[in-house]
Amino acid sequence: MATTVRPPSETRLIQGRQWWQLRSPAERSAWLVAGSIAVALAAWALIWQPLTRDTERLERRLVEQRASLAMARRQADEIAALARSTVEPSPRDARADVESALARQGLKATAIDRGDDQRLRVTLDAVSFDALASLLEALQRDARLSAVDLTAAARVEPSQVRAEMTLSSPR
Repeated sequence: MATTVRPPSETRLIQGRQWWQLRSPAERSAWLVAGSIAVALAAWALIWQPLTRDTERLERRLVEQRASLAMARRQADEIAALARSTVEPSPRDARADVESALARQGLKATAIDRGDDQRLRVTLDAVSFDALASLLEALQRDARLSAVDLTAAARVEPSQVRAEMTLSSPR
């Protein structure tokens, strides 16, 4: 006698069919309703709830981003208005600015020569190092001139230097 060995999955399927057929029609209906409710609850918990949470979160983010966009547009409009309203400064005479700064500091230049491309070469024969630093700061702050080259040589007098500097306005 030959017997066939069925795989366990097929055996379970046959047992499940037998179990189902042994149930009365009322029991089958009850099991179908219970299964439908279980599937509906699983779908609600795994699909519908996350969708509604994500929708609410995205709606909140949309409101925040619209507010940020409105603020950025206002700021861009303000920047554009400021750019339109700025007046180009009139060209300044760098030599006059240097002479004015020297006079305010109580210093006398040995020579002020015009160099190439809006550069000035200024020579101070004897100046204290502190006064030179103050002069450079005043020139940068008030006249928008900065030293692009500076040579300071010590003199015999204490804290005195001979300074040669090239000044230029940043463009």
